[in-house]
Amino acid sequence: MNKSTLVETRFEKYPEAVVLRMNRPNKRNALREVEMEHMADRLAALHHDAGTKVIIITGTADAFTSGQDVNDINAMDGPPLAALFERDIDVLSRIITMPKIVIAAVNGVSAGFGNHLAVCSDICVVKASAKFYFTGAAKAVPSPMLGTLLLPMAIGLKRAKGIYLRGAVYTPEQALSDGYCNAVVADAEWDAELEKLAAEFSSRDAQVMTFNKYVLNQGAIAMIGALKLSGFAAAHLLAGATAIPTGRVHKEK
Repeated sequence: MNKSTLVETRFEKYPEAVVLRMNRPNKRNALREVEMEHMADRLAALHHDAGTKVIIITGTADAFTSGQDVNDINAMDGPPLAALFERDIDVLSRIITMPKIVIAAVNGVSAGFGNHLAVCSDICVVKASAKFYFTGAAKAVPSPMLGTLLLPMAIGLKRAKGIYLRGAVYTPEQALSDGYCNAVVADAEWDAELEKLAAEFSSRDAQVMTFNKYVLNQGAIAMIGALKLSGFAAAHLLAGATAIPTGRVHKEK
């Protein structure tokens, strides 16, 4: 039986800051069904944990996550595949609606579901050597997820369409310029930056942060219902297809 590789830790100095680390470095931290279920479960538990103020989602080695494991997806069809899409939407919805600050700390290659994590998180910081791969359009991979719906709010409709309809490899500098992320961090300063973020948000008033997040996210929250209808419908439609075209992310040399 497969065991989840998702690792949960807390900062020793700042125990109110939790790190959820995707940890399959030999697969560029690709997420299988077991990791997705684990992430959903942990977000649900942390939602109600009074001892947690901030959650940092990051990856291991040179990857944030290359998205969902292609082999895992190709092994599915029918209801199991539809359920997988629904779980994706559930994880992203939890990030947006939970009363904790969620930070996407993009430490390396990001693709597929990783890009949706970056969009849906409250704060996104990116390592200078990281890259975002929006290659689904070229590889015939659909994206019926919440990040697709919210991206125009972050960077504008035309830029979002350019990314999802044409495909792109997005550098940290482009992401920062377009408003896709909050900061680009030098590789040598990465660990120190994550600790600074843990210290900053651990020191804040939890109720005020929750209130401000809720108010700022009203537009996103309003879209979740529409996304669940359109995304779930798309998921079931795709699940009924004889094959789902999928592609892999290759490391840039």
